[in-house]
Amino acid sequence: MVGSIDGAAHILQRRARDVLLGSALFLVPMVALNLLLAVLAFNEFDTVDGLLGDRGYLGVESGFSLLAIALQSFSAHLIGAYTAAYLVRYQMGGTPRIVDCVVSVVRKLPLLVVTWVLTHWWAVLIAWGVVSADASTLAGLVWILPFGVAAASAAVLLVTPVLMTERLGVRSIGRAWRLVRTRFGAAYGFVWACGVLSVLLAFFIAFLPTLAESTGLVTFGSYTWLVQGITSQLALLIVIPFTAIATAQLYLQIRVHAEGLDIAIAADRAFGVSR
Repeated sequence: MVGSIDGAAHILQRRARDVLLGSALFLVPMVALNLLLAVLAFNEFDTVDGLLGDRGYLGVESGFSLLAIALQSFSAHLIGAYTAAYLVRYQMGGTPRIVDCVVSVVRKLPLLVVTWVLTHWWAVLIAWGVVSADASTLAGLVWILPFGVAAASAAVLLVTPVLMTERLGVRSIGRAWRLVRTRFGAAYGFVWACGVLSVLLAFFIAFLPTLAESTGLVTFGSYTWLVQGITSQLALLIVIPFTAIATAQLYLQIRVHAEGLDIAIAADRAFGVSR
Protein backbone atom coordinates (compact mmCIF):
# COMPACT_ATOMS: atom_id res chain seq x y z
CA MET A 1 0.00 0.00 0.00
CA VAL A 2 2.67 2.49 1.06
CA GLY A 3 5.00 1.30 -1.70
CA SER A 4 2.35 1.98 -4.35
CA ILE A 5 1.83 5.56 -3.17
CA ASP A 6 5.56 6.16 -2.83
CA GLY A 7 6.21 4.67 -6.27
CA ALA A 8 3.51 6.89 -7.77
CA ALA A 9 5.19 9.97 -6.28
CA HIS A 10 8.55 9.00 -7.79
CA ILE A 11 7.05 8.31 -11.23
CA LEU A 12 5.07 11.55 -11.17
CA GLN A 13 8.29 13.38 -10.32
CA ARG A 14 10.29 11.74 -13.11
CA ARG A 15 7.60 11.65 -15.79
CA ALA A 16 5.43 14.62 -14.79
CA ARG A 17 5.30 16.10 -18.30
CA ASP A 18 4.01 12.94 -19.97
CA VAL A 19 1.61 12.05 -17.17
CA LEU A 20 0.11 15.53 -16.70
CA LEU A 21 -0.12 16.42 -20.40
CA GLY A 22 -1.76 13.12 -21.27
CA SER A 23 -4.16 13.42 -18.36
CA ALA A 24 -5.02 17.00 -19.33
CA LEU A 25 -6.19 15.77 -22.75
CA PHE A 26 -9.03 13.95 -20.96
CA LEU A 27 -9.62 16.26 -18.01
CA VAL A 28 -9.71 19.66 -19.72
CA PRO A 29 -12.55 18.77 -22.17
CA MET A 30 -14.60 17.46 -19.24
CA VAL A 31 -13.99 20.66 -17.28
CA ALA A 32 -15.00 22.74 -20.31
CA LEU A 33 -18.16 20.65 -20.76
CA ASN A 34 -18.90 21.02 -17.07
CA LEU A 35 -18.67 24.81 -17.28
CA LEU A 36 -20.76 24.93 -20.46
CA LEU A 37 -23.54 22.85 -18.93
CA ALA A 38 -23.46 25.02 -15.81
CA VAL A 39 -23.93 28.18 -17.87
CA LEU A 40 -26.72 26.64 -19.93
CA ALA A 41 -28.48 25.25 -16.84
CA PHE A 42 -28.50 28.51 -14.91
CA ASN A 43 -29.40 30.55 -18.00
CA GLU A 44 -32.36 28.24 -18.56
CA PHE A 45 -33.34 28.68 -14.93
CA ASP A 46 -33.31 32.44 -15.31
CA THR A 47 -35.97 32.23 -18.04
CA VAL A 48 -38.44 30.62 -15.63
CA ASP A 49 -37.26 32.34 -12.47
CA GLY A 50 -40.68 33.76 -11.69
CA LEU A 51 -42.40 30.39 -11.94
CA LEU A 52 -39.93 28.22 -10.00
CA GLY A 53 -38.50 30.64 -7.47
CA ASP A 54 -36.08 29.31 -4.90
CA ARG A 55 -37.24 25.74 -5.46
CA GLY A 56 -36.22 25.96 -9.09
CA TYR A 57 -32.82 27.31 -8.16
CA LEU A 58 -32.24 24.49 -5.69
CA GLY A 59 -33.28 21.92 -8.29
CA VAL A 60 -30.85 23.28 -10.86
CA GLU A 61 -28.09 23.50 -8.27
CA SER A 62 -28.58 19.90 -7.10
CA GLY A 63 -28.82 18.56 -10.64
CA PHE A 64 -25.69 20.38 -11.68
CA SER A 65 -23.82 19.11 -8.61
CA LEU A 66 -24.74 15.54 -9.51
CA LEU A 67 -23.72 16.08 -13.13
CA ALA A 68 -20.39 17.57 -12.05
CA ILE A 69 -19.69 14.56 -9.83
CA ALA A 70 -20.53 12.14 -12.65
CA LEU A 71 -18.32 13.99 -15.16
CA GLN A 72 -15.45 14.12 -12.70
CA SER A 73 -15.82 10.41 -11.98
CA PHE A 74 -15.78 9.53 -15.68
CA SER A 75 -12.79 11.81 -16.24
CA ALA A 76 -10.94 9.98 -13.46
CA HIS A 77 -11.85 6.69 -15.15
CA LEU A 78 -10.32 7.83 -18.44
CA ILE A 79 -7.24 9.24 -16.73
CA GLY A 80 -6.89 5.95 -14.87
CA ALA A 81 -6.89 4.16 -18.22
CA TYR A 82 -4.25 6.49 -19.64
CA THR A 83 -1.94 6.28 -16.63
CA ALA A 84 -2.34 2.49 -16.46
CA ALA A 85 -1.30 2.16 -20.10
CA TYR A 86 1.64 4.50 -19.49
CA LEU A 87 2.81 3.03 -16.19
CA VAL A 88 2.69 -0.64 -17.22
CA ARG A 89 4.75 0.06 -20.33
CA TYR A 90 7.19 2.13 -18.32
CA GLN A 91 7.59 -0.44 -15.54
CA MET A 92 8.06 -3.22 -18.08
CA GLY A 93 11.11 -1.46 -19.45
CA GLY A 94 9.47 0.24 -22.42
CA THR A 95 9.51 3.87 -23.50
CA PRO A 96 5.85 4.92 -23.50
CA ARG A 97 4.74 7.91 -25.54
CA ILE A 98 1.77 10.13 -24.88
CA VAL A 99 0.30 9.52 -28.33
CA ASP A 100 0.44 5.73 -28.03
CA CYS A 101 -1.22 5.71 -24.61
CA VAL A 102 -3.94 8.16 -25.71
CA VAL A 103 -4.67 6.01 -28.77
CA SER A 104 -4.98 2.95 -26.52
CA VAL A 105 -7.58 4.77 -24.41
CA VAL A 106 -9.51 5.98 -27.46
CA ARG A 107 -9.64 2.48 -28.91
CA LYS A 108 -11.12 1.13 -25.69
CA LEU A 109 -13.45 4.06 -25.08
CA PRO A 110 -16.68 2.01 -25.55
CA LEU A 111 -15.43 -0.58 -23.03
CA LEU A 112 -14.39 2.19 -20.65
CA VAL A 113 -17.90 3.66 -20.81
CA VAL A 114 -19.49 0.26 -20.14
CA THR A 115 -17.16 -0.59 -17.26
CA TRP A 116 -17.63 2.85 -15.73
CA VAL A 117 -21.41 2.45 -15.77
CA LEU A 118 -21.24 -1.09 -14.35
CA THR A 119 -18.79 -0.22 -11.57
CA HIS A 120 -19.83 3.36 -10.68
CA TRP A 121 -23.65 3.37 -10.86
CA TRP A 122 -23.79 3.00 -7.08
CA ALA A 123 -21.51 6.03 -6.66
CA VAL A 124 -23.86 8.18 -8.74
CA LEU A 125 -26.83 7.05 -6.64
CA ILE A 126 -24.95 7.82 -3.43
CA ALA A 127 -23.98 11.23 -4.80
CA TRP A 128 -27.61 11.93 -5.65
CA GLY A 129 -28.65 10.95 -2.13
CA VAL A 130 -25.99 13.18 -0.58
CA VAL A 131 -26.91 16.14 -2.79
CA SER A 132 -30.62 15.74 -1.99
CA ALA A 133 -30.25 15.02 1.75
CA ASP A 134 -30.91 17.58 4.44
CA ALA A 135 -28.40 18.58 7.13
CA SER A 136 -29.61 16.09 9.77
CA THR A 137 -29.43 13.16 7.35
CA LEU A 138 -25.95 14.15 6.24
CA ALA A 139 -24.81 14.31 9.87
CA GLY A 140 -25.82 10.67 10.28
CA LEU A 141 -24.41 9.48 6.97
CA VAL A 142 -21.00 11.04 7.54
CA TRP A 143 -20.22 8.38 10.18
CA ILE A 144 -21.37 5.41 8.09
CA LEU A 145 -21.13 6.23 4.41
CA PRO A 146 -17.31 6.61 4.04
CA PHE A 147 -16.65 3.03 5.21
CA GLY A 148 -19.12 1.53 2.75
CA VAL A 149 -17.89 3.71 -0.11
CA ALA A 150 -14.29 2.73 0.66
CA ALA A 151 -15.16 -0.97 0.62
CA ALA A 152 -17.09 -0.68 -2.66
CA SER A 153 -14.27 1.37 -4.19
CA ALA A 154 -11.71 -1.23 -3.14
CA ALA A 155 -13.77 -3.99 -4.79
CA VAL A 156 -13.59 -2.28 -8.22
CA LEU A 157 -10.25 -0.56 -7.68
CA LEU A 158 -8.26 -2.49 -10.32
CA VAL A 159 -10.86 -2.64 -13.09
CA THR A 160 -9.20 0.02 -15.25
CA PRO A 161 -5.61 -1.33 -15.02
CA VAL A 162 -6.88 -4.83 -15.83
CA LEU A 163 -8.94 -3.54 -18.75
CA MET A 164 -5.97 -1.66 -20.23
CA THR A 165 -3.46 -4.46 -19.65
CA GLU A 166 -5.03 -7.90 -19.95
CA ARG A 167 -7.45 -7.55 -22.89
CA LEU A 168 -10.40 -9.17 -21.15
CA GLY A 169 -13.10 -6.67 -22.06
CA VAL A 170 -16.02 -6.54 -19.62
CA ARG A 171 -14.62 -9.63 -17.90
CA SER A 172 -12.01 -7.26 -16.46
CA ILE A 173 -14.49 -6.52 -13.65
CA GLY A 174 -14.44 -10.12 -12.45
CA ARG A 175 -10.70 -10.41 -12.93
CA ALA A 176 -10.13 -7.20 -10.93
CA TRP A 177 -12.24 -8.55 -8.06
CA ARG A 178 -10.30 -11.84 -8.00
CA LEU A 179 -7.04 -9.90 -7.73
CA VAL A 180 -8.34 -7.56 -5.03
CA ARG A 181 -9.77 -10.47 -3.04
CA THR A 182 -6.27 -11.85 -2.51
CA ARG A 183 -5.17 -8.57 -0.85
CA PHE A 184 -8.44 -6.90 0.12
CA GLY A 185 -7.04 -5.44 3.33
CA ALA A 186 -4.25 -3.72 1.41
CA ALA A 187 -6.71 -2.45 -1.23
CA TYR A 188 -9.10 -1.14 1.45
CA GLY A 189 -6.27 0.61 3.29
CA PHE A 190 -4.99 1.98 -0.01
CA VAL A 191 -8.37 3.60 -0.73
CA TRP A 192 -8.33 5.34 2.66
CA ALA A 193 -4.67 6.39 2.50
CA CYS A 194 -4.87 7.63 -1.07
CA GLY A 195 -8.16 9.39 -0.38
CA VAL A 196 -6.82 11.27 2.63
CA LEU A 197 -3.63 12.27 0.83
CA SER A 198 -5.56 13.38 -2.25
CA VAL A 199 -7.96 15.54 -0.21
CA LEU A 200 -5.10 17.17 1.71
CA LEU A 201 -3.14 17.82 -1.48
CA ALA A 202 -6.18 19.20 -3.30
CA PHE A 203 -7.05 21.57 -0.44
CA PHE A 204 -3.45 22.74 -0.18
CA ILE A 205 -3.24 23.58 -3.90
CA ALA A 206 -6.73 25.11 -4.04
CA PHE A 207 -6.03 27.44 -1.12
CA LEU A 208 -2.64 28.63 -2.33
CA PRO A 209 -4.10 31.99 -3.52
CA THR A 210 -5.65 32.56 -0.09
CA LEU A 211 -2.35 31.76 1.60
CA ALA A 212 -0.51 34.07 -0.79
CA GLU A 213 -2.90 36.93 -0.04
CA SER A 214 -2.61 36.34 3.70
CA THR A 215 1.09 37.26 3.51
CA GLY A 216 0.19 40.71 2.21
CA LEU A 217 2.76 40.47 -0.60
CA VAL A 218 0.22 39.50 -3.29
CA THR A 219 -3.34 40.68 -3.87
CA PHE A 220 -5.66 39.52 -6.63
CA GLY A 221 -8.46 42.01 -6.08
CA SER A 222 -11.53 41.40 -8.21
CA TYR A 223 -9.80 38.47 -9.95
CA THR A 224 -9.61 36.36 -6.79
CA TRP A 225 -12.46 34.14 -7.97
CA LEU A 226 -10.66 33.49 -11.27
CA VAL A 227 -7.37 32.59 -9.61
CA GLN A 228 -9.22 30.38 -7.13
CA GLY A 229 -10.97 28.56 -9.97
CA ILE A 230 -7.70 28.02 -11.85
CA THR A 231 -5.94 26.59 -8.80
CA SER A 232 -8.91 24.31 -8.09
CA GLN A 233 -8.68 22.82 -11.58
CA LEU A 234 -4.92 22.60 -11.24
CA ALA A 235 -5.44 20.61 -8.05
CA LEU A 236 -7.61 18.13 -9.97
CA LEU A 237 -5.01 17.88 -12.72
CA ILE A 238 -2.40 16.81 -10.17
CA VAL A 239 -4.45 14.79 -7.69
CA ILE A 240 -6.36 12.60 -10.15
CA PRO A 241 -3.27 11.42 -12.12
CA PHE A 242 -1.41 10.84 -8.86
CA THR A 243 -4.21 8.61 -7.57
CA ALA A 244 -4.44 6.81 -10.92
CA ILE A 245 -0.69 6.10 -11.02
CA ALA A 246 -0.76 4.78 -7.46
CA THR A 247 -3.67 2.49 -8.39
CA ALA A 248 -1.83 1.10 -11.43
CA GLN A 249 1.25 0.60 -9.27
CA LEU A 250 -0.85 -1.30 -6.71
CA TYR A 251 -2.17 -3.50 -9.54
CA LEU A 252 1.38 -4.49 -10.52
CA GLN A 253 2.40 -5.13 -6.93
CA ILE A 254 -0.63 -7.33 -6.25
CA ARG A 255 0.15 -9.34 -9.36
CA VAL A 256 3.74 -9.72 -8.20
CA HIS A 257 2.71 -10.98 -4.74
CA ALA A 258 -0.29 -13.06 -5.83
CA GLU A 259 0.85 -14.42 -9.20
CA GLY A 260 4.62 -14.06 -9.31
CA LEU A 261 4.55 -11.54 -12.13
CA ASP A 262 8.20 -10.65 -11.56
CA ILE A 263 9.18 -14.31 -12.11
CA ALA A 264 7.16 -14.43 -15.33
CA ILE A 265 8.86 -11.27 -16.58
CA ALA A 266 12.31 -12.65 -15.74
CA ALA A 267 11.44 -15.89 -17.56
CA ASP A 268 10.27 -13.97 -20.62
CA ARG A 269 13.54 -12.05 -20.70
CA ALA A 270 15.55 -15.25 -20.41
CA PHE A 271 13.56 -17.56 -22.70
CA GLY A 272 11.45 -15.24 -24.84
CA VAL A 273 7.91 -13.92 -24.44
CA SER A 274 5.27 -16.63 -24.20
CA ARG A 275 1.53 -16.41 -24.61
